[in-house]
Amino acid sequence: MTDPDPAVYKRTMAVVSRLTALCAELGGRVLIHGSPKQRQIPPGQSRESAMSRLRDGLAYAAECAARDDVIYCVEPLSRSETELVNTVSEAVALIQDIGHSSLRTMIDCSAAGLTESQSVPELIRQWVPTGLIAHAQANDRNRRGPGQGEDKFRPILQALRDSRYQGVLSVEPFDYAPDGPACAARSIGYLRGLMESLEPDGATF
Repeated sequence: MTDPDPAVYKRTMAVVSRLTALCAELGGRVLIHGSPKQRQIPPGQSRESAMSRLRDGLAYAAECAARDDVIYCVEPLSRSETELVNTVSEAVALIQDIGHSSLRTMIDCSAAGLTESQSVPELIRQWVPTGLIAHAQANDRNRRGPGQGEDKFRPILQALRDSRYQGVLSVEPFDYAPDGPACAARSIGYLRGLMESLEPDGATF
């Protein structure tokens, strides 16, 4: 989206349009725009010009999402992954500038734990009530699943429940230890066990 080549930009927007349509056809409700390589500042370009193209690209993505009745989320990522949109507040400023109801943001526990000055539970309590958070991802800062590192997820789940979060909580590890199925089973069991220990008031997710 930040590439100054008009042909590359046009091709990227065509892919975005097909992806929102595919999401709707498959019964999906939310797409996550992580894609750190899509958000770099190209060599020889300024941050301002890259952000301007990103803004235009996300505005178009929001229009495609509205057409297909889905939500398009820009994901804040750590500074080690991308140069643009690293915090929830930066993402909120961008989507509020665009001003489209089909464009929102989300919280990735790993990225937030690596980048934000606030804790993940604090971020949840601040931003979920605004209605601007449409998705959440549970993963440890070590890039493994929840329960496979040092991050504590009970306070995160309690904050989601207290904030009456209504969206999906997905698991997004990058290091599948010991393998994919075992990582998935361990993550599900860990999160379910924590959810059973939560205070009962609030939303279910």
